[in-house]
Amino acid sequence: MRHLGPLRGALEAYCRRSLRDRGEVGDVLQAAVANAYRDFDLYVEGTNFRAWIFRYINGEILNANRRSGRAPQVMGSKVEVLVEPTWQMPADAPLVEALRDDPDAVLEQCDEVLAEAVRGLPPQEQAVVLLRAIGEFKYREMAEILGIPLGTVMTSLSRARQRLRERLADFGGERGLLGPGGAEIE
Repeated sequence: MRHLGPLRGALEAYCRRSLRDRGEVGDVLQAAVANAYRDFDLYVEGTNFRAWIFRYINGEILNANRRSGRAPQVMGSKVEVLVEPTWQMPADAPLVEALRDDPDAVLEQCDEVLAEAVRGLPPQEQAVVLLRAIGEFKYREMAEILGIPLGTVMTSLSRARQRLRERLADFGGERGLLGPGGAEIE
């Protein structure tokens, strides 16, 4: 399948971040590709192949997570916010300075924390965050892949972003990156 080659990295990254058992990445990818190959006559040339193959990948991820029997670790949420919050952070806060002067150093510290925070999201929120971040899918494509309404995708992504902001703000506060006032969500 010539369509599959360019997507290989994104498919693997999506699996790695979505599976509860990271050892299943190869098996899940192989099963999804085998199923897609079996159903390739259903694919219409010229349509969105990325969304089509990610639907197979997502289905196999759900099956694998179900088989693993492990429940996802869902982060608690203080407040469910449906609108994008406004951040208040002084321009001279240590995190702002660090991001401006050496963003890679800050991001290196956050990588595992960010991965942990994404893993802690409810499954649907995790899926939309990863599809958006890794696959760079549009809302409509994510709705098609996940088989959910467009509005549900938008709400899930908004909630996921809010939970991630809260977790990363907690991390920044714990590490002293936010300074004395910290970041506040209005």
